[in-house]
Amino acid sequence: MMKNIFLLSLVGDSPAGSMNVFGLIGQAGWVVKGVMLLLLLASIISWTIIFWKWWFLRTAAKENIQFAESFWSAGSLESATRAAKAHPTAPMTRVFESGLQEFNSIVALKFDRAHTLELLETNLSRTLDKSSAVEVSLLQRNLAFLASTASTSPFIGLFGTVWGIMTSFINIGATGASNLAVVAPGIAEALIATAMGLFAAIPAVLFYNYFISHIRNVGASMQHFSSDFMNMAKRSV
Repeated sequence: MMKNIFLLSLVGDSPAGSMNVFGLIGQAGWVVKGVMLLLLLASIISWTIIFWKWWFLRTAAKENIQFAESFWSAGSLESATRAAKAHPTAPMTRVFESGLQEFNSIVALKFDRAHTLELLETNLSRTLDKSSAVEVSLLQRNLAFLASTASTSPFIGLFGTVWGIMTSFINIGATGASNLAVVAPGIAEALIATAMGLFAAIPAVLFYNYFISHIRNVGASMQHFSSDFMNMAKRSV
């Protein structure tokens, strides 16, 4: 019996022909419709960011690996410069270029080797750390929207739920009847708002955590690269 009731609610075989998802959304009040529209837009934007960020991080990681392999096999800054030109879009290449610029500036001062090494430990290290932080920040761009969607969508959906249930109680008070036909539409649209809130929040939180973990790995690889670059720079003095 319960199975038959569930099927009827989906196919809309009620007397009014409106007890289906789309019919309930059409009959919802303007507040609940506004909540549903807001959640739908948040979900669409979130999925757009997810697909774009997945492609962007995948490409950045692949280019970093290719540049790192070329850099480690280079053996000198001159050879590493040629490797950087072969992979101009890799985040690690931009870290290398900023470090190389600082290295050339230090060497141009023509201090003795001890003083030059001291400047490399301070100035070059700071430049590499700053450049790595900038690249990580670029990789994290737009992830704040996923975090906001993950944290706020359930509460926005809950607001729609509370409003729908409140509408049901108002209908009971206005009609003086408490049968299922009176309360069901308001409760059903309330549950739809809850479902839409979860539909927007769950993918956002899952992919946000995945992307943050991936970016941490990329950041760690750039830190290792900075150490390798520092060692190569010292050997070149």
